[in-house]
Order: sequence, then C-alpha cells, then structure tokens
Amino acid sequence: MKFIKKHYKLIITIIVILLIFLIFKLNNKNNQNYISLGDGYALGKNSYGQIDYGYSDYYKDYLSTNDYLNRYIKSFSTETMTINSLLDSISINKKIVLHDQEYNLKQTLRESTILTLSIGLNDLIYQMSISEELTDSTIDKIISNIEKDYKKLIREIKKHYQYDIYVVGYYSVNANTYLNKGIRKLNNIYRNDKDVIYIDTYSLFESNKSYRSRCQSIYPNNKGYEAISRQIVLKTSKKLEKSRNNWYTNNAFNYYD
Repeated sequence: MKFIKKHYKLIITIIVILLIFLIFKLNNKNNQNYISLGDGYALGKNSYGQIDYGYSDYYKDYLSTNDYLNRYIKSFSTETMTINSLLDSISINKKIVLHDQEYNLKQTLRESTILTLSIGLNDLIYQMSISEELTDSTIDKIISNIEKDYKKLIREIKKHYQYDIYVVGYYSVNANTYLNKGIRKLNNIYRNDKDVIYIDTYSLFESNKSYRSRCQSIYPNNKGYEAISRQIVLKTSKKLEKSRNNWYTNNAFNYYD
C-alpha cells in the first residue's frame, strides 16, 4: 500500500498511456485513403495484356499490413488512359461503383491522403504513331506538347487533392530507339517537377533486368511491379509514421487532460 501511495501519480500515468495505446491500436491507425490513377502501369497490366497485380496493389498490401489503410481505389484508371482523358474524367466527375458503393472522382480526390500517378506513356506512343517521320526534333515537339498537358493535369488534381502526388516513371524498351528517347525525356519532366514526388523506375530497371518482361513489353513483370512499390514505400514510410505519431501525441494530451 505504501508503494502504491508513493507512486500513485506514476501508476495512473502508466495506466492512462496503456489505455490510449489500446484505443489507438483498435480504432485509429487505419486512416489513409489511397487512390491510384493512370494507365496500364497503375492497373498492373502485364505483357500478356491482362490486368494482374500491379505496384499499387503491392503498395496497398504494405499499407494494410502496417495498419495504415482505410480505403484503396484504383478503378478510376484505364489501360488507355491519357493525360487528356484523365483531365476529362475529373471534369465530368467520373463515377464508379466499388463494393456496391458509388464514388465520384472529385470527392474521392478530396478524401484521399495518398495518390500515385502513372501517365504520359500512352500519349507518347500515340503521338509517335501518327507522326509522318520520327526524328529527334519530332520527339522534342511531342514531349513539349505532353509537358503542357501534364502541367495542366497536375494543377487540376491539386484543386481537389491536398497531399503529395507520387508520379511513377517508365523504364526503357530496348527495341525502339525513339521510344526510349521519349521515355527518358518524359521521366525528366516528372523528375524536375517540384509539385510532385518522382518515383524513378528507369534506373531501377536498368540495374536489374529481371524486372522486365521477357518479350520486351512496355509493362513490367510482377517482380518489377513489386520493386516499384518498394520505391514508393521508401518515399512514404517516414511520413506515414510521422502522421501516426502526431495522432498519438495529440490524442494522448487530450485524454490526459
């Protein structure tokens, strides 16, 4: 009894902290809404043309395993997504149904706390396909036009979404010299954009050829998609942990008061 009386305040403090931690564990960790936007990369398209497990799915698994995830949506993406078609989707406030619940794009963006984006490759391939002659000058002109549209897209996304935008770059396809040049220039746009956080897949895939599909597809294999997700984890893990700690600190003071 003497010990309890002597250390009464300390014991009460420990009990309060343990209760707060228990409440935190049970109710308040799963607070991240993750949206994946873009093209076949965002969907996880493989070299056989099928939608498989993509980088966003692997990253979703990381968020879920670490009790960060509240909601994950990638259904606004399409295989043929271009910059302008994504702009149109935002403009018309595209709607989807997921698990018997309807979502619109603008509201989903407002409610999201993590956003990854893969965009621009379809634009590059299409513009190259309709060019009469491919030269370095032609590629420069195509990239210049894509950059204008891309900057417009980022401005539009930021009207509805307030957190960091993680833009996933593309890797080189050895079979086509001009496509490779275009991809490198496209990646440079993203790398130099201070309004986004760039996820470099080009260097990643150059250092490990096993991430590529054997048939020289523009889409990675499963190992490649998983490797991309790890790069996203590296860019986000500290911020996620800081967000969790901030919640704990703020609520600890509230409970203690």
